[in-house]
Amino acid sequence: MENKPFSNILFLITLLLTGLTVMAGLVLATEEGYERDAFYLHQWTGVVLFWLSTIWYLLWEKEIYQGAKIFSLLSIILIIITGHLGASLTHGEDFLLGPLMKEKNKTQVSLEEALSYEHVIQPILEQKCVSCHKASKQKGDLRLDGAAYILAGGKNGPVIDINRAEDSHLLHRILLPIEDEKHMPPKGKLQLTDIETEILISWVRESAFFDKKLVDYPEESNLFRLAKNIFTASDGKNYDFPFASSSTVEKLNNEYRVIQAIYPDAPALRVSFFGKKQFNSKALDELDKISEQVVELNLNNMPLTDEDIKKISRFNNLEKLFLNATSLTGNTLGHLKNQKKLQSLSLSGNPIKESSLAELGQLSQLKNLFIWNTGLSGQDIERLKKSMPDTKIETGFEDSGERYQLNPPIIQAQNNIFSDELEVSLKHPIGTVSIFYTLDNTKPDSSNHILYQGPFKLNKNTTLRARAFANGWLGSDEKSSSFFKSGIKPVSYQLTFPPHKSYPGNGAGTLFDQEKGDEDFGSGKWLGFQDQPFEIIIDLDKGKQVESIAFSLLAAEGSHIFPPKQVEIWTKGETGEWTLIQADRPNQPNKLRNRELLLLEYPITGQHPIQIKAVLKPVPQIPKWHPSAGQKAWVFIDEVLIN
Repeated sequence: MENKPFSNILFLITLLLTGLTVMAGLVLATEEGYERDAFYLHQWTGVVLFWLSTIWYLLWEKEIYQGAKIFSLLSIILIIITGHLGASLTHGEDFLLGPLMKEKNKTQVSLEEALSYEHVIQPILEQKCVSCHKASKQKGDLRLDGAAYILAGGKNGPVIDINRAEDSHLLHRILLPIEDEKHMPPKGKLQLTDIETEILISWVRESAFFDKKLVDYPEESNLFRLAKNIFTASDGKNYDFPFASSSTVEKLNNEYRVIQAIYPDAPALRVSFFGKKQFNSKALDELDKISEQVVELNLNNMPLTDEDIKKISRFNNLEKLFLNATSLTGNTLGHLKNQKKLQSLSLSGNPIKESSLAELGQLSQLKNLFIWNTGLSGQDIERLKKSMPDTKIETGFEDSGERYQLNPPIIQAQNNIFSDELEVSLKHPIGTVSIFYTLDNTKPDSSNHILYQGPFKLNKNTTLRARAFANGWLGSDEKSSSFFKSGIKPVSYQLTFPPHKSYPGNGAGTLFDQEKGDEDFGSGKWLGFQDQPFEIIIDLDKGKQVESIAFSLLAAEGSHIFPPKQVEIWTKGETGEWTLIQADRPNQPNKLRNRELLLLEYPITGQHPIQIKAVLKPVPQIPKWHPSAGQKAWVFIDEVLIN
């Protein structure tokens, strides 16, 4: 070697620094927040690396170069392994290849399908927060790599305060000055951008939904306005045609035809038709004024003729066309061949003729073609696939034994709350299915169901549950809806305890306004109770005979909203004291479920009361199976119904 003394000094300094690094790592291992099993391998590969390097140095010093080469190779291999394990602990799993793999496997979603948490919040947390808050490294006993862990919080309590959003630890930490040692992410780590910070703040302030679609937020929502640009850009759909006149769209909208933008601030329109008896071909002609803007057209179940396809072909920017169960034979589908932007065509449930295959085969621009239950034979479908090699053709059931699941049926009714009786209809895009339903809140199956044969009427509180079945198909998932009869209006009513200030609704008036709340408990249509029970005293008309009282509730265990632990119904006659006539402990969940609207109904027995007192007590401690075990649960109620 030309300058071996210098090389020896440099080698020795490197070896000493390696030893210091190993010692620092052993000290760091005593800190809390790391999972021992994940740290163990990195720790001991570091120790072994130090000793291998020491042997390498000694062999080098004694000029045993053949042995030095072997230990140099082993040391280099171990440096790569140890570095990778350390980077995974500090920056996340697969630190080196992870970004490439994630980008490769990333599923693009449209704005319409995007969920606020999964597609907006979770990617931010994974990039900026999860490296210190995951299974193998839980700083502050906090994990941010899953919804359940976020709800559970860490040693400082819940990371999100759904009662007082401004007090949430998540917001507090990201808004601290970067010089503050409690600022997150820590100084030296990749920081949140201004837009990411605003998105996180808006998400927490707007109830921190984990399962809500972006398009379900109001247009004025700050979260929606900030996040929609992500998906508008990724969709690549910056439409270059002008907006239709708002007055034109307004005139074309009616109870049988709904026209709306595919997402706010977009010129592209979606048109959907309803009411089979009211439809005629002239309704398509009326859309000529907005033909340039229509990109989605839904004519499912409308009585179309093959000649109507010629009219549809005038919509030059059409991307999705739904023609299920329209009685088309397909003889004029070739008129759509010039619709170069048409990507998806649904023809399920139509009597497509073999003679139409040539017409279909001309639609080479299609990416997806749905021809379930069309009567085409297996040979016909194979011919079609050969003529359309770049189109994914969905046929539902094939002789290969693979079966597809039906979509759930559609429940249609004018309102969920009624005073006398209510007509309900069940529909399905595929007209040949059988729809089974129950009205007693039991699951519809092969032995317990009513076969749907046409619209029916309800005259009492009812939970309707329905499923669709057809030969060669898997039964659909269940669709359910609760309907509430409000037959008696109270003379007066009074809450013993006010609702929580975060969810006051419109006070006690919310309970009798016949406006049903949805699954958004922050909509202003729900009253929330946590520290105090829901207790109401209702004054009734002396001449009214009362048969039952019911409560419309929300269950959303992920947001700490549970069925009440106990329900008490008391009555009082013209004379006498309060009498307890019902004491119930509703069934409690044993796992996190999807949000669900509940109906609890109780008969009024005994004397004709002039007053009713109802008490619904929240669960005092969330059960052990829940990530937030031990905290107080909520009761959310939006309507009280007396019959």
